[in-house]
Amino acid sequence: KITEAGEAEAASGTVADLFSVDSGDVTVELVKAMEDHIPGFTGSTDADGNAKPFSREVGESTPDKVMGLSLFSESVAAETFQVAAAVTREQVQDLKQFGVDAVSQVESVLTNELTQSINDYILKSMRNLAATNTTDNPFSSAIDLAPTTNYGGETRGEAHRRILTNILAAANFIANKGRRGAGNFAVVDAKIASALQGVAGFVPNPMANTFNQVAGAIYPVGSLAGINIYTDPRLPFNGGYLGDNADEHRILVGRKGDGNSAGLVFMPYLMAESVQTIAEGTMAPKVAVKSRFALVEAGFHPETQYVEFKVKGVEL
Repeated sequence: KITEAGEAEAASGTVADLFSVDSGDVTVELVKAMEDHIPGFTGSTDADGNAKPFSREVGESTPDKVMGLSLFSESVAAETFQVAAAVTREQVQDLKQFGVDAVSQVESVLTNELTQSINDYILKSMRNLAATNTTDNPFSSAIDLAPTTNYGGETRGEAHRRILTNILAAANFIANKGRRGAGNFAVVDAKIASALQGVAGFVPNPMANTFNQVAGAIYPVGSLAGINIYTDPRLPFNGGYLGDNADEHRILVGRKGDGNSAGLVFMPYLMAESVQTIAEGTMAPKVAVKSRFALVEAGFHPETQYVEFKVKGVEL
């Protein structure tokens, strides 16, 4: 990749001339064929540097330019979340009278703890990546939806519609910068979800499934233009998450790939392995649940698959 003065030097000089250019004028980088484009590599270029095909005569006499393939591997170690709980024999006996299995109840509570821990860990990892996706990022400051005197007849519905527009803009920014496709999910807080549900064009979608459907966990609320909207109940309703200013609401937009794209990849090893034992002294049951998984930042520049922005001035 040649920039500024180095580009003109490369056009007229030799390879030796190129690398003799002052280091402040030229930048040489690796090119990723699945993401970047090299103008003129498959043909010729015009005076403005745009790609154009060879003429018939030139095409016959010009040898093909060759691209190489580089393979990379990474070792992954599974990490662990684990938790245990114990119940007394009296609790087992008393709850049984009401048709409640105490051990199953405790196991459900433990699974919920693991689920929420994994969700929180994944979302924070996405937000950390989004924070590094700053080059040409148009969402560097909070978007203010508060009514102003510059617009006549502005309504709350119109302000809420801007949230949808900015989610779509963030999804298309991911496509423009990551070159693998547009963002296909967004994570919002409960107040933003309420605003989205009140806007015409939002399609409720129950998305029936059985995974992670536990109280308090992140849950889907619908879809918008192919973007699945999820609500994170851990985010404060009125904004102000992790030191943010009051009334600032975070919206995370990202792209879940197909396994061949850059980004975070969740690799489960044991999702919720349960082990039950009996304490020797009290003969009371004890339940331990463990999850082992790896969360890998795969591919080149995984941060390009995530964008986070803030909105303020949201009124319902």
